[in-house]
Amino acid sequence: MIRQRDILIRFVAFQGLTLAVGIAVAVLLFHIVAKYKVESKELDGISTRPILANKGNILAHDGRLLVTSVLKYRLSVDFRADGLTDKDFNYYVDTIANGLARILKEKTVQEYAKEWRIARANASKNRNYPLTRKAVDYITYQQLQALPILKRNRNKGGLIVEKQIDRVYPYKDMAHYTLGWVNKNHQGVGIEYSYLKQMNGQSGMEICQLVGKNTLIPINSEPEVLPVDGCDIVSTLDIDLQEIAEEEIERQLLNDPDLEWGTAVVMDVQTGEIRAIVNKHKKSPSSHEIVEDENYALRFRKDPGSTFKLVSFLIMLEKGLNLNDSVDTQGGSVTLHGKKYEDEGSGKGTISAAQVFEYSSNVGTIELSRRMYPNKANWNDFSDRIETLKIKDITDFDINPQQNIAPVIRMQENDGMALYAMSIGTSLEMTPLQTLTIYNAVANDGCMVHPRFVKEIRKGSKVIEKSKTKIVNKTICSKKTLEKLQGMLLGVVEHGTAKQARSNIFPIAGKTGTAHLSFGNKGYSNQKLASFAGYFPADNPKYSCIVAFKTFEVTHKTFGGSKAAPVFKNIAEKIYAHSVEWQTPAGDYDNSLMAAPYTKSGKEQALRQTLARLQIPITGCENREWVSTSSVDNAVELQPRSIVSRLVPNVKNMGLKDAVFLLESNGMRVHFLGKGTVMQQIPAAGSPYEMGDAVRLVMSVE
Repeated sequence: MIRQRDILIRFVAFQGLTLAVGIAVAVLLFHIVAKYKVESKELDGISTRPILANKGNILAHDGRLLVTSVLKYRLSVDFRADGLTDKDFNYYVDTIANGLARILKEKTVQEYAKEWRIARANASKNRNYPLTRKAVDYITYQQLQALPILKRNRNKGGLIVEKQIDRVYPYKDMAHYTLGWVNKNHQGVGIEYSYLKQMNGQSGMEICQLVGKNTLIPINSEPEVLPVDGCDIVSTLDIDLQEIAEEEIERQLLNDPDLEWGTAVVMDVQTGEIRAIVNKHKKSPSSHEIVEDENYALRFRKDPGSTFKLVSFLIMLEKGLNLNDSVDTQGGSVTLHGKKYEDEGSGKGTISAAQVFEYSSNVGTIELSRRMYPNKANWNDFSDRIETLKIKDITDFDINPQQNIAPVIRMQENDGMALYAMSIGTSLEMTPLQTLTIYNAVANDGCMVHPRFVKEIRKGSKVIEKSKTKIVNKTICSKKTLEKLQGMLLGVVEHGTAKQARSNIFPIAGKTGTAHLSFGNKGYSNQKLASFAGYFPADNPKYSCIVAFKTFEVTHKTFGGSKAAPVFKNIAEKIYAHSVEWQTPAGDYDNSLMAAPYTKSGKEQALRQTLARLQIPITGCENREWVSTSSVDNAVELQPRSIVSRLVPNVKNMGLKDAVFLLESNGMRVHFLGKGTVMQQIPAAGSPYEMGDAVRLVMSVE
């Protein structure tokens, strides 16, 4: 009984204590809320502002830099800063004006001094008075920050610093529409736009005080949330091949007043990786200004013309066409159901089916299609066979085309006219890149792979996502048909319409195309698309390529064989000369007697590729992004170079290109003296640094 009473007393006491604690907490919360309401009046104008992360770079397939970011600074002065006294201002204003005139070179000393005195007199209105209207680089920022008063902290000197990130294109407008951009309205094109989320990273956050109407000033020196840098996008582009293709397209545009724009694409046959893509536009026939303002290869969907005859003959060969059958081309002109079809140039008389393809005879192709599809019952078989090739699946690109580019096959039921038109590459629409994909399949032993522009996504040296070859169609036709098509494409170059594509160095295979362009209700115009699609070397294809030019509204004779074929040849021969793996050694040699050469430090992957081509043995580490090198007997030894966040990387013994890439990709500004190899760096490797800090490099040759 006594025990029960003790338990009851303890329970009541515990309940009372709990109630007392609850009341105390409630009272405390009441006081906190009341205090917050009072203090919140003093915190009026406090808000948060995002801090943009460092945007990722776009790289070439071998790691060279194509697009990067640089840090710029917008500088202004708060003339109401607490530590900025009238005495200090009047004492230093002329010195500051002199420094601004010397550094910025925008106004005279007298103009700066006058403006600053007026701004100081109206300090209540000038809490964000700009030092200059433009953003400045880090070196200019350092020079301005060293001026009297401005070198003090923000509260005492009033200097307000806002960072912004600008995109830089080291190769200027190279592949500009493919690499792409994003504007302030979040509109854009190309890789930059398509991979914006991955490249942007995650923004940080800082707490700011609103001063004036629209100006936010950070309260703390450190942000509340640090930003997370974005990923790098490794493209499939090869800078050297891109330069070759651009040079040839621009030369042809400048030398030919008939041509309005030109495009060229070079694709790796087995993987579908785009090594070069050119889209150049000339403003007028007499203009010497060449710009890149559209992606014609990806987005220009019109009649392909005779390059589509490759598909027509593929279908007819699968149905049993004999290439030795003779065809009367009827003087190069035929009229069917009131519509006239003509060959470009004079008729060839009676020729074989193989020659119809080689000479690109429209009349001969239509006659063959009539033989293979003689009645209404099987007219739709032609379009059905086009569907089985999966041409319409060549749309899933890894960069967003931002419009409908699906091939258009205009085949109505029981429509013989549509069959004849499609057989010669009209009454349907495709882009140059889709046409190239078909030719690439023939070069790739019948396997159709989807073109791609992105190789992988990286976070520093770590691969986050690696793209894979996407197979659209494992086999576009039988092996027998494929061999015939390959022989026919070779025949076009050897003794057909593409003789100007013939090379004395290696065999080229391909097909010309010349299409009159239609523009909706306006019908067909005098504008043409002259093209040549093919691959090289024909006996062991490495690259496929298409070259296409669109003309102005002209009546001059323009054909794929005379405009596009010679440009294709020039591109192919220069790529061949550039590629070491295709070259025949001058003679046998014994490299075991040779000491290993001196090599600069740099990227392991690039070093391994180069040394392997030179048949020089390699020892040491593997799978490290950056390495040091040394010669050991007849081999090159690789040692790892670690890159530690916020510590200056070691770039000694590197070439300038690798050193600049490594330092700038880590957020540093680079200044160098001389050329050759990096002999000295200031600050030294391993020193701590802040984003935007400068590094000075002294090279081996002054």
